[in-house]
Amino acid sequence: MKPNHQFSFLRNNAVSPDIAILTKLYLPILGREAVALYLYLLSFGDNGQKQHLFSQILNHLDFGLNVLEESFERLAAIKLVDLYQTDDHYLVQLHPTLTAEEFFSHNVYSRLLEKKIGEAAADALRPENPSGYKLIKPFMQVFGMEDEQARAVRKANDFDLEYFKQRMAQDNLRFANEKEDVLELFAIAEQKKWTWYETYVLARETAVSQVISTKRMKQKLAQKPAEGQFSKQEQSIIQEAKRTSPMVFLAEIKKTRQAAITRTERKLLLDLAELGLLDEVINIILLLTFNKVDSANLNEKYALKVANDFSYQKVTTAEEAVLRIRERNQQPQNRPAKSGQGSTKSNVPDWSQPDYKNETSAEKQAELEEQKRRLLAKLEGGGE
Repeated sequence: MKPNHQFSFLRNNAVSPDIAILTKLYLPILGREAVALYLYLLSFGDNGQKQHLFSQILNHLDFGLNVLEESFERLAAIKLVDLYQTDDHYLVQLHPTLTAEEFFSHNVYSRLLEKKIGEAAADALRPENPSGYKLIKPFMQVFGMEDEQARAVRKANDFDLEYFKQRMAQDNLRFANEKEDVLELFAIAEQKKWTWYETYVLARETAVSQVISTKRMKQKLAQKPAEGQFSKQEQSIIQEAKRTSPMVFLAEIKKTRQAAITRTERKLLLDLAELGLLDEVINIILLLTFNKVDSANLNEKYALKVANDFSYQKVTTAEEAVLRIRERNQQPQNRPAKSGQGSTKSNVPDWSQPDYKNETSAEKQAELEEQKRRLLAKLEGGGE
């Protein structure tokens, strides 16, 4: 879109929005610029008689082009304006505002309003629900449609939060922050063009201790196949990391060391998940941490440090995690040694380096190799 590009209005597209509704309900969400653009389009609409320049809008509203584009995006997102691009110009289609009842029955719109002006102020604008007996026949009886079809008509452009919550109750799931989470869920559904149920399946899969985590949902959606070649040992570890939950994975590692999971280790697993990390990435962090120190207990500070790095680097798969560890392993080798100093020993474990040479004593090396063999045998499904 450029100032000298032309647009026209869709023919026979007269709309009569409720200006009071526009001001009270839409303005806090859209902002002044978007509402000003909507009012301009309403005022200058000519039923498609001729073409206009976008520069006319910019001049009249004293907008910059970026503000104009953003305002069109906002109006389109809340379904007040549709902008189409043809071969030689743009076409503007206007839509009326919803009624107050329709607006507040839309789960996302009502929560956006609450977020902007506060719950108390939004409730003051909410229409009162009438009491008494409603003296009309149900829609399905009048028009011969099934109740679910009628519901589909009413909810065509909405995220069906009622059904979503029903499934949550069945699976004992809950929101961390319902207002924020609903907006994130709606954004995911809109981005992926998913139904409420498809969105729910991902929410259930990535939940943390029965709490929906939109961070982990986004991490799951961001997953891409990792590029790189992996040794057989790395492939086995990656496969095992993807197979099970961090709690089970940690329990299996601890079992090889005749130890039990501690309360602080359980809390650490929750902390890692709350960072948004997926289970398979957390499992690689656990193995990395246990390889760092020969102990039956998890080095929690080190695990959290690595987790923060992986969260910052947006590591979403076990493959990416292994590659990151490999990079960390190679850094001390590639860094030139300072004058008068030997090379710095890495804290990163050696399982991802095929060419690693252990220079410890024969007795200590045999002991470490036996521990490593037992752990890998367990991870590969063998055991002793």
